[in-house]
Amino acid sequence: MNAVFDRFQLILSESLVSAGERIWTLLPEILFAIVVIFAGWLIAVIVHHIVLWVLNFFAIDKLAAKTPLQSMLKSIGIHKSVSDILGWLIFWMLILLTLIVAADTLHLEQVSSGLSVVTNYIPQVIASLLIIIFGMLLAKFLQMLATQTLNKMDIGYKKFVGKAVQLVVLIFVFVAAVDQLGFNLSYILNGILTVASVALLMLGLGAAFGARTVLDNAIACQQLKRQLPVGSHIEIGSDNGEVVEYTLTNVVLKTASGTKVLPAVHFLTHTYSVS
Repeated sequence: MNAVFDRFQLILSESLVSAGERIWTLLPEILFAIVVIFAGWLIAVIVHHIVLWVLNFFAIDKLAAKTPLQSMLKSIGIHKSVSDILGWLIFWMLILLTLIVAADTLHLEQVSSGLSVVTNYIPQVIASLLIIIFGMLLAKFLQMLATQTLNKMDIGYKKFVGKAVQLVVLIFVFVAAVDQLGFNLSYILNGILTVASVALLMLGLGAAFGARTVLDNAIACQQLKRQLPVGSHIEIGSDNGEVVEYTLTNVVLKTASGTKVLPAVHFLTHTYSVS
């Protein structure tokens, strides 16, 4: 019995000595890893504040507020601003890089490899978020541009066309953002391109017919300006009034019953008298 106890005591003693020697050997590396972690945390905090200042300087939150992104984030339970999200993503990316260096110092290859996978994914998330923000802003700008352009040309369905332009741009933005995350959506993109091409062709044909009407009215309006200056009293059909204004394609009459807007071509296809 004493022999067994002595054997167990010897094994335990040798294990403790071996562990102590191992710890003593790794002590410089452990201390270095602790210093690396502390320095990395300090750098991450400083960079986090710098990033927040830069994003605030460029008013990223105000830009994001002009897009549906902020409301989308709140709908899924994320109440932080876009600049806070970007700042924390960069902060944790630096922390993970620090932990990778510390793990490499301690020869923990599996831990280092696992952290590397997560760290490599964070820049893709940041890029996707920026693509969504600026893509939504571009979609909103193109929607307003299309609506205002069609409004000046007196073409109908301008709001529908503007929304359609915004939707097409948002689809491409979504595909680009998801593709940045590493998901292959090329087959979806090809389908979207086909549908968008057909839709744009139909819109182009509709715009061509609409543009012809606009062009005819614009030319007629220029002719009428020389024949019927502002202030002229005219009678055309059941309308009797004073010419008060010319738009790009219409003639504005002030009648006894109120203001009336007539297309300029109407004066070329109907008989009118000037009093």
